[in-house]
Amino acid sequence: MKKLITIIFLAMFPFNCGFMNIAHRGDNEQGKYAEHSFAAYDRAVCAQVDYLELDLQESSDHVLVVSHDDNLSRVFGVDEAIEKNNFKKLTNYRNQSGESIHSLEEVFQRHQNNPQVKFMLEPKGDGEDAKRIVELLNKYHLQKRILFESFSSAALKKLARLVPKIPRTQLAGSYKATGHSQDFAASFYTADAANYLHDKNKKYMLWGVNSNKQMHKFLNPDKGVTGLLTDFPVRLAKILQENNYFRIYYQPVTFPTENLAANLKLNNGHQVKADQVKLVNNRLWYHVQPNMWLNEQNLAHHDSLAPRAQVGLVKVDQATPVWTDLYFKKSAGKTLRAHSHWNYFAVAKYHGKRVYNLGGNQWIK
Repeated sequence: MKKLITIIFLAMFPFNCGFMNIAHRGDNEQGKYAEHSFAAYDRAVCAQVDYLELDLQESSDHVLVVSHDDNLSRVFGVDEAIEKNNFKKLTNYRNQSGESIHSLEEVFQRHQNNPQVKFMLEPKGDGEDAKRIVELLNKYHLQKRILFESFSSAALKKLARLVPKIPRTQLAGSYKATGHSQDFAASFYTADAANYLHDKNKKYMLWGVNSNKQMHKFLNPDKGVTGLLTDFPVRLAKILQENNYFRIYYQPVTFPTENLAANLKLNNGHQVKADQVKLVNNRLWYHVQPNMWLNEQNLAHHDSLAPRAQVGLVKVDQATPVWTDLYFKKSAGKTLRAHSHWNYFAVAKYHGKRVYNLGGNQWIK
């Protein structure tokens, strides 16, 4: 550990321009940091995003955890269904950031003392876990820091009955049938949707917007887009500061120091408590005692064996069996035909050879 001596000019970003920067599974940068890891969340928090977007699953002992997939295979490399394992067992595995899966309560505890941190929650299914979500919100007094999202109208209806004052966002489907949702989000843009939602006084958000070119395009007020869900929220925050229209709201300053309550594991195995975090020169620094800071390189090393998020297209030259995890011992019950092309979503090393995840618990080598 060493002292970090730096001068930071702080300013609050007044998010009153109506445009939302939403960290899609944190600032994971499509694989540089593990999605839904504290490292990815901390980067986004330092950029003062409007919301951290959290996908929710439920363990066999009814613990709400943050994970997009219902299986650990793509992110942790093991074929373990979340709903069939208790939370304690799920925490035995590590992602590329060296972290285990996190419970929603752990995320709330980490940021409960920082009112600037807000959460966009996506319950899975038809809202079977809605009551447990609301119980946690009440426990940590977070009702005013929440936005719900879901593909399921049934889930949104349940949430509307339980907590009618918390805003809700419908994901995909018809923008003309938002029903119990105030807002709408989609993976593609249409002018018709923008005009319709504007006339109805509803927000129109897009997800999967990750390139500088796309961000600049949809920041044009004429587009009618009111928010972006991105894997690069730090990048978007900087663009907002420099944008001709938004810079009257976002001052070009160094990202401020943020409060948190974190237990950090160091390279030497020791644990320390951190009460602040900041992002300097694209590197996280944690305040661990008076006038003492340590950077992310002092933390426990990343698990090099864990998968890394990456998207692309792979060609298989011969008939190729599909396996359920990185151990390549359990068949997924299918074989890919020779000379076919497949989208992949994560990569890893197996005996020095690059292997590919085709989504969920599907791996090829």
